[in-house]
Amino acid sequence: MNSSVKKSLIAASGILTIAACIADMAMIYAFGKQIPGYNQLTDSLSSLGISESPVASQVCVWSVTLGIVFILFAIGFRSVFSGYGKNARIASWLIILYGLGECVASGVFRADTINGQLTSQALVHDLLGGIGVTALILLPLVLMRIFTRELSPAFYRFSQIAFVIGLTSTLLFAFRINYFRDTFLHIYSGVWQRIFLVNFYAYFITLAIIMINKTKKKTI
Repeated sequence: MNSSVKKSLIAASGILTIAACIADMAMIYAFGKQIPGYNQLTDSLSSLGISESPVASQVCVWSVTLGIVFILFAIGFRSVFSGYGKNARIASWLIILYGLGECVASGVFRADTINGQLTSQALVHDLLGGIGVTALILLPLVLMRIFTRELSPAFYRFSQIAFVIGLTSTLLFAFRINYFRDTFLHIYSGVWQRIFLVNFYAYFITLAIIMINKTKKKTI
């Protein structure tokens, strides 16, 4: 493939990722507005796509599309940062796992319940989504080996912050189990998910900008 074409495709994947991150927050709000009684602070993102949701089909399509964007971004990232060896490959696979587990799989397998019990689809939804979330939490730790404190102190610190916020918000969301019912940890489970997304979308946008800028300078 021609070098200039490859650069253009990689840059396009970065731009798509920036647009997708911003669009997803808008789509979450828009989908929620179409569901009677849906509360952005207390209701989980998974409930947007359950079978009873009036926007279930749209949520499914959007989730799969979002996952594909992240996978393309991961491929572009690996190409640009290939010189960093296994750390670039690991980072790329972590992004792919997030795109597949938390986006594509969440769109395909709905988090339905029957008589208060999770269906087999919901169990797969939670399992694969959990793998995707774990991959994303680990991503900053791997990128700190590429963007070291000496080479990129600002992004290194950003990676530290992203990891702490990502891990903390995930743990808070995990407290939504029945044992903590009627506590603020359970009631505001929707908040923890949205903090997680805003945190890592800001991280993705920053990473995409770095990737695009590096693409302009690097021979690929």
